[in-house]
Amino acid sequence: MAVGSDIVTPELVGKHQFDELLDPSFDATHYAHELVRSRDTMELKADKISSIMTDLSATSSSLDARMRATVLGTHEQILEQVLGVASVDVTLEQVEDQVREIKQYMHALRTKIRVPYEQALEYTRQARNLQLATRHVRATSKFMQLVRRLAVQIPESGGRPDYALAALTLVDIERLVDTSDLCGIDVVDRALATEVTPRRQQTANEANEMLVGGMRRQHQSDVGSGLQILFNLGIISNAVDTRIQASIAALHTIITGRIDPRALHIGVREHNARATAIDGRDMVGIDTILWTRQEDMIDAVLASGLEVRVLERVLQRKRDVLRVDARVDASYLDVVASKLGDRVLALWWTKVVDTIAREIHASCDESSVVRQILTNNYPRLVQLFLPRLEPLLAARLGGVTSVRDLQSSVASVLISDEDTGCAGDVDLAQSPNVRYSDWGMRVLWTRLLSVFEAEYVNKAASRMDDSVARCFPAPPPAGLVDAQSTWAQRHNTKSDELQAVSTVPNRKLVASVVRSVGTELEMAKSDARLCTMVARAATRAISSFVATTKDRLLSVMDNPRVVDPCAATAHPMTRSVIGLINCVEALRVGISELCQPADQPLTAPAQSVLCTCRDELQTFIDAQSDVLLNAADRAISQALLDVDNSSLWSHAEHALQWLQTQVLEPLDPRRSSRVHTMTDSYLTLFVHTVCVTMPLTETAKLRLASELPQLEFACSQAASTMGVRVTGDAYKSVRQMRPLLFMTSRELAQVLGERSAEWSSVSELDLLNHVVCRVATEEEAACVPHELLGCSRREWLGCVAGSEFVESTDVCRNKEMLHLWDTRNLSASCRAVVCECLKRMLEHKLADDLVALIQAALSMK
Repeated sequence: MAVGSDIVTPELVGKHQFDELLDPSFDATHYAHELVRSRDTMELKADKISSIMTDLSATSSSLDARMRATVLGTHEQILEQVLGVASVDVTLEQVEDQVREIKQYMHALRTKIRVPYEQALEYTRQARNLQLATRHVRATSKFMQLVRRLAVQIPESGGRPDYALAALTLVDIERLVDTSDLCGIDVVDRALATEVTPRRQQTANEANEMLVGGMRRQHQSDVGSGLQILFNLGIISNAVDTRIQASIAALHTIITGRIDPRALHIGVREHNARATAIDGRDMVGIDTILWTRQEDMIDAVLASGLEVRVLERVLQRKRDVLRVDARVDASYLDVVASKLGDRVLALWWTKVVDTIAREIHASCDESSVVRQILTNNYPRLVQLFLPRLEPLLAARLGGVTSVRDLQSSVASVLISDEDTGCAGDVDLAQSPNVRYSDWGMRVLWTRLLSVFEAEYVNKAASRMDDSVARCFPAPPPAGLVDAQSTWAQRHNTKSDELQAVSTVPNRKLVASVVRSVGTELEMAKSDARLCTMVARAATRAISSFVATTKDRLLSVMDNPRVVDPCAATAHPMTRSVIGLINCVEALRVGISELCQPADQPLTAPAQSVLCTCRDELQTFIDAQSDVLLNAADRAISQALLDVDNSSLWSHAEHALQWLQTQVLEPLDPRRSSRVHTMTDSYLTLFVHTVCVTMPLTETAKLRLASELPQLEFACSQAASTMGVRVTGDAYKSVRQMRPLLFMTSRELAQVLGERSAEWSSVSELDLLNHVVCRVATEEEAACVPHELLGCSRREWLGCVAGSEFVESTDVCRNKEMLHLWDTRNLSASCRAVVCECLKRMLEHKLADDLVALIQAALSMK
């Protein structure tokens, strides 16, 4: 017998001896067998069994007592719950009765509402059907009225049809049929098949005939009438697109294969086969046939383009009164452009240019002869399109314009004014109304002309570079150089002279550079863009000429004897330096003439480029000639400033002769102002030197008196080489120094006292210095000026003569005279030092005439 766990009490659970018995899997029979088979003695087994039975019986008694107590304790509660359940059953029965009554009421109410609703739905459905039937009847009636109106507007026989109004009627019919479901109505289908469709086709055909005829005759009224009908029919965009495609297809047939190289050769053979002249003057080459056929192509393009231009003009003038386009006051052109993507003429021109470009590029790819003809004659290629196509390309004349062009900013232009170099100027001389900034010209240049233009400019640049390269040939090989040296030794020729001959380019070659530049500019003169690009290429070629010339000048001037005015004999390479400068001067003169041609001036951008090049050449010439003039000026000035050298004139004369014979006479550039300034400075310097010469003996006076006219003559000769006359205060002061040297002290004092205008050209400082030197010469022992001032002779010269004798004059080198020196006024400082010297001379016992001379000098104003 198994013991269930549902009758286990807490006391039983606490006992360990019942754990096994409480196990759900406890088997009493198995437990008894195990107990019998155990090794315990029989007495222990009996005791164990007795103990278990006793416990079990006690537990059973305890459970019975607890069950009895529980039943007795919960009896009243159970009775109360039973009574509650009975009352609930009664309440539920009442609720069921009430729910049953509500269902009956709801069913009756649903019957009262549903029946009228269903009747209303039926009535509504019948009304809708009646309305649809009425609408179909009205639509059918209106359709028949429109059909009768269409029959009146386009009668079958007799009467003049009004296609414009008929087009509106057809549009109304189409809208009515589209908005109303009239399919399947016998009268409507029969009218569409017999009345509407034939008349619609007749109207469209008539409109297309009017459009085509008006375009062909350039008759804007016919074109406008046809467009009006097509617009009313709602097929204007398709009709215009069809006309554009038809025009493009016709031109494609004319252009394709027209300039094929094989076709050109066949044309040449056929033409020459018909030639009859004995001398062959009526025979032609491939270039003649090529240009003739291209002219025929462009004529066909012009004829077709004028038709399309008339079409676009009429489209632009006609207005959209039906408000097909959302924009206010929109034209037919706006409506068509919104459908096609661009303006009519712009679409046509783009595709035509593509066709022409494709044909020309294919011919050039197949034949290098055709490419060479078109490249070498690029200006003629431009003139092939202009001025023929000016009515189509000139935007200001109603030519090609694009919607994209109108909607874009200036930055989106394909070819900017900076690229063309044509801002503010006429781009094409043969077509002043056409500019590269016009949309049509941009398309033509971008897709066709740009390739040939680049090749033409490159060839032009190559031709100009070749003319420059001929001026400076490559050096001879080593063997030829050795042979030249041997020949020079055999004929007693110096190697420097031989090098001088090979250094300077031939004048004819330099002239050929100018001719080459002028020829290229003349050929490109009609095209402002091309002319500017050629001018830039010419500038680059001339820059290479100048760079080569500069390298040669540097290599020649590496030898200091080349530019040495004091050398005993002039170096042969000196003339080479002059020759190189003269070559650049010849180039500058030629470019100056090209800047302002006599017959037809260049465009403003090209002139600007050439003028800039001319100015750069002038700068180079001035810089290189200044090297020679500065060398001569430095040598002559140093010779004239050497006051302690009695043979100063011989050195100055030698340097002046070198300046005149080696520089000024062979030099082509006119440096008149510079030479005039140099000669004036030489005369002024010599006057300064004469005035500070000490001791001023009779021998010194005679030497100086003889050197003064020689200097005057030498300076006059040098200045006359540049076309300048020696005049001015410096010249007058030299002329007055000679009588001044031989005056007595009394006569000189009288001159200083009066100081008439006759002696105004001699500076006051020179007169004071002359007085100091004259007094020092006559009173040699007591009145040496630099000893009176406590300084050396060189320091005294620096204080009394200024910057001509010392390198730095900002600080007086005589410490005794610092209180008299003012660095801001050099002339006043020198005068103060000389006056101080004269005052110290008065402190010594001098002759009366010398005292009067010093007093006259000090009183000079």
